Amino acid sequence: MAGAFSGEAAKNIPIDFSSVETLPESRTSSNNFSDVVDDMSMSIPVVDLQDPNAMKSISHACGEWGAFQLKNHGIPLSLLKEVDDEIKRFFSLPTEQKEKGARAPGSISGYGSPKLKPFFSNAQWHEGFVIMSSRYDDVKKVFPEDDCARFCETMEEIQKKLKLLVEKVTTIILELLGARGEEEKWAKTDNYALKMYKYPTCPATDRILGLDPHRDTSIVTFLHQTQVEAKTGNEIRAEDQTRGFQVFKEGIGWVPVQMDSNMFVVIVGDVLEILSNGRFKSNLHRVTVSETAYRYSYAYFQRLSREDLLCPIGSPPRFRAITLGEYDVVKFKDPHNALASISI
Repeated sequence: MAGAFSGEAAKNIPIDFSSVETLPESRTSSNNFSDVVDDMSMSIPVVDLQDPNAMKSISHACGEWGAFQLKNHGIPLSLLKEVDDEIKRFFSLPTEQKEKGARAPGSISGYGSPKLKPFFSNAQWHEGFVIMSSRYDDVKKVFPEDDCARFCETMEEIQKKLKLLVEKVTTIILELLGARGEEEKWAKTDNYALKMYKYPTCPATDRILGLDPHRDTSIVTFLHQTQVEAKTGNEIRAEDQTRGFQVFKEGIGWVPVQMDSNMFVVIVGDVLEILSNGRFKSNLHRVTVSETAYRYSYAYFQRLSREDLLCPIGSPPRFRAITLGEYDVVKFKDPHNALASISI
């Protein structure tokens, strides 16, 4: 597979990015690429989970930025390295082998690009693979038995560790809000997903994004950028070592996050903005691509039940009470204005 792509071939499962020499018009983005803050000293706050003032720092970060980096989180760095290596190994497989685990119609798990509409345009320059609640059926279609065991054991371990960590941080946040008994249970949900990404090098970084601007529906999302790898024969630019993920700050613009491989980025989602009655802001974020480097990352989401009632904690309420299932319908119809559409 070589050259440019057009038509349906550019819209379905990921193309063979390694063979693309020019940018398919169907993947050109309408995003503004010039409103990026060129100040290396500006980034989201860093919260030390072992600091006695961690709760206060989390409150400030969620209110001012809707995102922060978390250090001293308790997950062994050796495990983070093992996860990094396994994700890189998966995406290094031949395309035809990865396609054996392709996402089935109507399914969230498996290999492929995200559902583009209505949440995203056609401008998505990445490969993705999703594991739902430690179910590995799609993985087993891709890897030989021995390789599959190693991959699954590593992903099972990081999901166990992340589940406990997310419960800890979510409990702190709910305590900050004065959550009631029903909401307190939400920190321990067993409904979660691990989403892995590879952002290949791109021939036109000024016309396409790895992931379009969006807000997550979760309470919080945990994100980890794993490895940055040079394309053969290229040197990695300094900014590509740590940058790529960007958050939007009102009045400032897009702020590149100085990613640290020893930390997690914690992102506030729509559910938390509703629960906090607007005190904590759901973060708008996106991912840029590079001409010289591949990036790998993974995100961990815990999701509530569709029947759970999202009711603002605070008075007067700024949002109408709504179940998660109802909110999903609202967001599907108009993802970029979903919160505004349920505001009072």
